[in-house]
Amino acid sequence: MKERNKAERYRQKAFNGDTRAMNNLGVCYERGTGVKVNMELAFEWYMKAALLGDIFGCFNVGECYYHGKGVEQDARKAYEWYLIAAEKGDMQSQVNVANALYLGQGVEEDHHKAFIWYREAAFQGHILSQKNCGAAYWNGDGVERDLVECAFWYELAANAGDPQAQFAIGWFHMTGNGVVKDEKTGLKWIRKAAFQGFQYAIDYCKENGYNWI
Repeated sequence: MKERNKAERYRQKAFNGDTRAMNNLGVCYERGTGVKVNMELAFEWYMKAALLGDIFGCFNVGECYYHGKGVEQDARKAYEWYLIAAEKGDMQSQVNVANALYLGQGVEEDHHKAFIWYREAAFQGHILSQKNCGAAYWNGDGVERDLVECAFWYELAANAGDPQAQFAIGWFHMTGNGVVKDEKTGLKWIRKAAFQGFQYAIDYCKENGYNWI
């Protein structure tokens, strides 16, 4: 009864022009919250919200086109709607746009533009995007190779607790790549990664005689 009432409240607000309620009613139809699951109706409500500028509606329309939920799968249209949401500041849409540009899905492949969108998401705290920025600077992929920038992005991800990034920034400190060589700091990061079970860090400690437990 509570879920049915929630869906009905969203419906009333949606009919009164509330774009967030339109999107949320779409979510109800997608998840079966207070109504029967109906992806076609979910898509219709997402689209109503999106056409009126709702950021979550734009993202969800992109999701529907990307996965073929309630509408025929269409990578180009998915990219276009993700881009609208990304430009409005939606972090996951920024990641999705970057992925599409990097892989050439629904849009021409462009690693530099992909990097720009990964960076936007990275600034919002998306850990994988922070690592993607680090990898781009390491490989010179879409940007000029820059080990200082590389270390900066991996350290952000490391501080957020990512073990791969912790091992990477630890290795940078151990070797002096992109940062001033500091083995004490490097070992601290590598041990953090090893403590989380990151195998490369564990192997590094074993091979070099460092205790990590």
